[in-house]
Amino acid sequence: MTISHGPYAFGSPFITWAGLFMIAGVLIGGALFARAMARQGVERRTAFGIVLVSVFGGLAGARLLHMLDYADFYTSAPFHIFYLWAGGYALWGGVLGGLAAGLCQAGRQGLARASTAASAAFPGAVGLAVGRLGGVIGGDPPAAASSLPWAVTYDHPDSVAFAGGAAVHPVALYEMLWDVAIAVGVLRWGRRAPEGALMPLALAAWAVGRSCIAFVRVDPVTFGLQQAQWVGLMVIAAVVLWAWQSGLWRRLRAGDGDGPTRRSP
Repeated sequence: MTISHGPYAFGSPFITWAGLFMIAGVLIGGALFARAMARQGVERRTAFGIVLVSVFGGLAGARLLHMLDYADFYTSAPFHIFYLWAGGYALWGGVLGGLAAGLCQAGRQGLARASTAASAAFPGAVGLAVGRLGGVIGGDPPAAASSLPWAVTYDHPDSVAFAGGAAVHPVALYEMLWDVAIAVGVLRWGRRAPEGALMPLALAAWAVGRSCIAFVRVDPVTFGLQQAQWVGLMVIAAVVLWAWQSGLWRRLRAGDGDGPTRRSP
């Protein structure tokens, strides 16, 4: 399959497909989150306030982590730090920064952080899936060459995934499908997760998927792995440590997670 769209939408150098679908993902995910919080008796104004804070936290985290990954470039051309319309966001930074900011805001509003995080698991996965559609159209991120039947050729030279006419792995599509799988899993089995466990388990699943998909991405490598893989390993380690200290393994083995502990996300 050949995709001829460049990264810019409607011929504007300030509007990208990735940016448009990122906004769509935020709007759809935010609406789903507000709906989930409304089931807990939380006002929509409060829920959307958490979403707004999460967006700013996510943008800051995504930009900072990307700058760290490409430190040599930004050191040599520091003015590019302010080229926010030109891309340059690390998805892990966006997820972790947005989650941290949102939970802090939930705590300020007197809401339980565990239930708030659980309510955000399904909307977050859906929002990520919608956002990744922009990468499928615009050709982002860069990917390794592939001869598989579903490989994609991005023939627009401005696409990040442009490979001189060669077919590449549709990395954004892989990630979008993994996001959808996590959303389905949360919707199907989320009620069985013990209190406080849904978001950590979803994050660990996302980390596993993104770390595997990263093997067909073309990104800077540090000590043999890409940034997404190092962050994913740290997230997995943190979830495993939390599960051990919190007794989650014992609760799951004892069957405590077999019944519903919350409303469906």
